[in-house]
Amino acid sequence: MIVVCDVNEIWRKKPFAALAEEADVLGVSPADWRVARRRGFPSSEGALDVLPVTLPPSWASRMAGVGQRLLWRKIQNHCKKLGKPIEALFVTSPHYLPLLGMVPPDLKTFYYASDDYRSYEGWGHVADLEKEMVHRVDHSFFVSEALMERARKEYGVASAKLSVSMNATEKRFFLPEKRGPTSPPEGTLKRPIAGVVGGINDRLDFNVLLQCARLPELGTLLLVGPTPETPSAELQTLLAHPKCVSVGRQPHDTIHQWFQCLDVGLIPYTPTEFNRLCSPMRLFDHLASGAPVVATDACEQSKAFSNQVSVCTGIDEFLREVRAGFSRSTELIDNIIWKDRAKCLEEVIRGVSHG
Repeated sequence: MIVVCDVNEIWRKKPFAALAEEADVLGVSPADWRVARRRGFPSSEGALDVLPVTLPPSWASRMAGVGQRLLWRKIQNHCKKLGKPIEALFVTSPHYLPLLGMVPPDLKTFYYASDDYRSYEGWGHVADLEKEMVHRVDHSFFVSEALMERARKEYGVASAKLSVSMNATEKRFFLPEKRGPTSPPEGTLKRPIAGVVGGINDRLDFNVLLQCARLPELGTLLLVGPTPETPSAELQTLLAHPKCVSVGRQPHDTIHQWFQCLDVGLIPYTPTEFNRLCSPMRLFDHLASGAPVVATDACEQSKAFSNQVSVCTGIDEFLREVRAGFSRSTELIDNIIWKDRAKCLEEVIRGVSHG
């Protein structure tokens, strides 16, 4: 059995739920009792069983020695009850470094880096942990080429021990046939519709979006996703524009319908290190839905899909590409669903030798 610590976030759950269709996988969901009481635990998905584990506060930091020993014991007991030996262990954060010292020396271990943890607030110490992590495990997966290259150059780890496994999308995001955008799930919006789907936060350039809203050719600037409780002045100005429609957070089960109603998808990231290194799930959801995508040049991964994504170096080019997108079709793209990622993960897992 392949054990994954942890699947608490959707972008870590999805790849391993897909892998569970190919292999025997247990997703572990640890949380301290306060978080568990407030948020609960993720549910199992498809063939992926999820083991919820309640731990004492600070189990991943000050109490890591005690908390992660308890975590490993619960994992072992669960697998023993199932009668399934543990063949490999995935860890998804440098904070699981103590756990690696508790597992049997003959167990294959892997690191799945789903984000630029060094950009997280209060995680300034994580670079040292991550450096030790990539040298301790048998193989590391990074969700972007840029993240992997940083690890290779700054941590001095051999290229043979590194792989890229980008984020992906689901089959439901693809239109049944290439027939153009669908009607919005709620209400009537004036076309053409250009939109942002995902978190509406400071990762986005609201000035670029405001200039889009002012385009005379545009019917609606659609924002789909949660907004901050206290919006910035720039976001307040954008939300007040008459062409801007914000529908807030939408259920994940129906979010594909919002992607599919767009005439043009927008990814206006700001030029930060976090955005440069990321692998946006929204990118792949846009690619599946078939609408032209216009992005700033802040995310390196967007540049890998130049036939589908117009990557722009300035606001004038961005606006020009949005206008062009209203009358442009895009090429369909393959190999962007989670099943594709799972097959690659499985191939590497099988080919990696321990030690």
